Amino acid sequence: MENTTDPYTDTTTAGPDLDAVAERIREANERIVAASRKATVAYLDGVERYVAGVVQAERKVGEQSQIEVFGQLLNAHASLTEDVVKAGVAATRELISA
Repeated sequence: MENTTDPYTDTTTAGPDLDAVAERIREANERIVAASRKATVAYLDGVERYVAGVVQAERKVGEQSQIEVFGQLLNAHASLTEDVVKAGVAATRELISA
């Protein structure tokens, strides 16, 4: 038969059921971790979209430049930015999935 008494108000025991309290804490912790992971994934998605827009704009300016070296410099910077952000985001996603 299942115990239906409230561990916080049951006066027949010396104190709260510590196993039940520990289980509630574990469940709350799991919910917090899951919510944090969701928030981090949303943040990383936003970072990726933002950087993709910046890189696209930088490449477009580079293509429209009348100075070839300047256009090449902007394209190289865009590629570097894209690569660094991709690596950082991928590493962060790996960490939060563990």
